[in-house]
Amino acid sequence: MLKVKGLCYRLVKSRKATTCTLPSDPSSTSASGDHRSRCLSLIVNLRRRGLVDSAREVTRRVIDGCSSIPEAVLVSDFVVNNGIELDSCCCGALIRKLTEMGQPGLAETFYNQRVLGNGIVPDSSVLNSMVLCLVKLRRFDEARAHLDRVLASGYVPSDNACSLVVDELCNQGQYLEAYLYFEQVKARGSGLWLWCCKRLFKGLCGHGHLDEAVGMLDTLCEMTRMPLPVNLYKSLFYGFCTRGCAAEAEALFDHMEADGYFVDKVMYTCLMKEYCKDNDMTMAMRLYLRMVEKSCELDTYIFNTLIHGFMKLGILDKGRVMFSQMMKKGVRLNVFTYHIMIGSYCKEGNVDYALRLFENSAGVEDISRNVHCYTNLISAFHKKGGLDKALGLLMRMLDNGVVPDHITYFVLLKMLPKYHELKYAMVILQAIVDNGCGISPPVIDDLENIEVKVESLLEEVARKNAKLAAKGLAVVTTALCSQRNFTAALSRIKKMVNLGCTPLPFSYNSVIKCLFQEGLIEDLGSLVNHIQEWGFVPDPDTYLIVVNELCKNNDRDAAFAVVDVMEELGLKPTVAIYSSIIGSLGRQGKVVEAEETFARMLESGIQPDEIAYMIMINAYARNARINEANELVEEVVRLFVRPSSFTYTVLISGFVKTGMIEKGCQYLDKMVEDGLSPNVVLYTSLIGHFLKKGDFKFSFTLFGLMGENEVKHDHVAYITLLSGLWRAMARKRQVFVEPGKEELLRRLLQTNPVASIPSSVCNYTSKSFAMEVIGKVKTSVVPNLYLHNAIITGYCAAGRLDEAYNHFHSMQKEGVLPNQVTFTILMKAHIKAGDVESAIALFEDSDCEPDQVMYSTLLKGLCKSQRPRDALALMLEMQKDGVYPNRDSYETLLQCLCYSGLTMEAIKVVKDMAALGFWPRSISHT
Repeated sequence: MLKVKGLCYRLVKSRKATTCTLPSDPSSTSASGDHRSRCLSLIVNLRRRGLVDSAREVTRRVIDGCSSIPEAVLVSDFVVNNGIELDSCCCGALIRKLTEMGQPGLAETFYNQRVLGNGIVPDSSVLNSMVLCLVKLRRFDEARAHLDRVLASGYVPSDNACSLVVDELCNQGQYLEAYLYFEQVKARGSGLWLWCCKRLFKGLCGHGHLDEAVGMLDTLCEMTRMPLPVNLYKSLFYGFCTRGCAAEAEALFDHMEADGYFVDKVMYTCLMKEYCKDNDMTMAMRLYLRMVEKSCELDTYIFNTLIHGFMKLGILDKGRVMFSQMMKKGVRLNVFTYHIMIGSYCKEGNVDYALRLFENSAGVEDISRNVHCYTNLISAFHKKGGLDKALGLLMRMLDNGVVPDHITYFVLLKMLPKYHELKYAMVILQAIVDNGCGISPPVIDDLENIEVKVESLLEEVARKNAKLAAKGLAVVTTALCSQRNFTAALSRIKKMVNLGCTPLPFSYNSVIKCLFQEGLIEDLGSLVNHIQEWGFVPDPDTYLIVVNELCKNNDRDAAFAVVDVMEELGLKPTVAIYSSIIGSLGRQGKVVEAEETFARMLESGIQPDEIAYMIMINAYARNARINEANELVEEVVRLFVRPSSFTYTVLISGFVKTGMIEKGCQYLDKMVEDGLSPNVVLYTSLIGHFLKKGDFKFSFTLFGLMGENEVKHDHVAYITLLSGLWRAMARKRQVFVEPGKEELLRRLLQTNPVASIPSSVCNYTSKSFAMEVIGKVKTSVVPNLYLHNAIITGYCAAGRLDEAYNHFHSMQKEGVLPNQVTFTILMKAHIKAGDVESAIALFEDSDCEPDQVMYSTLLKGLCKSQRPRDALALMLEMQKDGVYPNRDSYETLLQCLCYSGLTMEAIKVVKDMAALGFWPRSISHT
């Protein structure tokens, strides 16, 4: 006790007079001093009368009322000098006063020496005060330990101590831990300060702990004794939206309006976005109409949200209606509006109108520099067979200073010949350098060591602009992965990370996909752990890639395990992930499991999109579950207001292909009733089906009917027709007559008479008929490369090799360069005619880099001509170029070597096959 008294004495003596704030009103100082004197006299009198506990209670109150540290210390010193020992309550009051007055260190010293040193067992007063003291000292773990001790001892914690601990937990983002304290404190009959409750509530909402936030509502209303404040309503509302709980979020609207609050436009828009994200366009449109009724200002974002929602589901007509409404109301169109609309027309195949829309949007800022619009148009033109237009748009894009991204590059890979991936990547890197990178573009005279040059340029970009380098890395990674060069792709990512570049998720996802393609599935876990050290966080696309690849390998258990992991991590599996699994199950005839997966998706709160429904309907149709398929179609009609042309095309084609033409006819009637006409995709699908059945008369009838019904023949339709014809000429298949096709034809006729079919159609295997078809095709459409190849195939099938070469030369004069497929067609024709030397000359003179099919064609031709050593040399050349024969080519070569008595060479081929996981079939040796 002497030490404590000495400490207090030194504290008082060491304080200068100027450090004690003097009240501005002298009378108040006098009144305060008189009151304290009377209290001290009362303490002495109570002690003389033996009422020590009462004296201590007065002491605690006096300390609580002290306005300075010296005053509190003098009071405690006076009490001790008068023979009254300070109890826990008085000690707690003094510790609290010292802490509040900015001396938590002195408070802790007092606690250690006066309380613990004298063996006093701390009660709730001391422990609560020490919580405040330790929080001020920033020793938060010790503060929590003292609060836990209060709760464990059954004491009632103070509001102040609890609020400080909860506030610090919120600072650390530990909202669930903070909520546990809220619950425990509430159970003890205490609580948090209102400001702390509000902060905890907002934190719980913002971090998705909505059940806990809802649990605080009653307490907040009791504390305020009025409706929940509007800012807390909004916190809970946005929390529901973030978690995808759109129904709960909308229910809050009614509560807010009942409490007299106004639901603003931002809240409506946020909820509308969630409904669109969940593919619930009915609810989204109901919100839109509700906004119109309440005279809310409709802006660009609202219309873009609705248009994008409809387009995503394939309900193109509804999206275009909203676009028209947007224009009528004078709402400003922005880049994203045009991007959505251009994408929708491209998706539908109306690429010419999409291009006009793009070119007539000059008044919209930045539209001419929007990489996404260019990419959509380039891809659409390529799909329609307009390679020249696609390449023209690409050049226009580069001339306008628009830097292609990794999606553009992905489209280029589909358009241009294979084995030049790094050359195309170099073009995009050059565009990055030319536009905003701040370095001089390098002059690249030749393309030798292209991989080294690409890496060097990419590293130079990274040193100047890490953001642009990330785009370039995504392109280079895609290039290397398309070449199956997994090791090099991973190495590039590592180097760029070391240079301070943050790779796009696309780069990591490309590497993961490449890992599957290389058959290294067992290394997936170690790869993910490795790249997570570089800052990679798996996104929904990552999980989709993994699930897709696992489904391709029929490893559904592993695919379901991925879904389980996502749910454990609090991630919501996307509808595309579930669709991938359902599609895999449907293709293998596991309809019950597909149904269970579809039900699981619904139970998880994931609204299927139109594609998901189509996949499930196809699963039913494949397995003759017609009633279930029909029920699901009706649900599509109910949910999507009206099925899109895509939906009807899939349904009709699916039913016809499974032999249920009558059912297909019913949906064809519904399609027409909904104002949708059969499109080129449906006709082409039906023509392809009947061609495979060998029914050429009916196929050509359908083809002629397309023109009668003003359905423009596209390149795909011509290619389908010609390819089917050549296959039939080669195989001479028997015609399979399907009942019900006349009824299908009658439905397709609409009001037009059937096109007349020449009698020669019946003799579709004749070479003269083949020439007649080619002639009509050449006068009807400007062929693209693929159609040129189909025409050359036809000449070869008819034995007109000279005309095939004439067409081969004329297509090049038109600016269409042959690819590996073109040369392979001609080589096959020479080999079939027994002229392997001409095939070899064609192979050696070709300007394009041979692919596996081109190599394999020549290899089989050499084997057929009994030239095993030449075939073996060609295989070695293939391997040197990084191209390996397929199983069939290996088998052909092995058989040729065995029949030629080249045993040692045959053994070497067997070893090469084993290294690739092939095992030769049994061969009878000579």
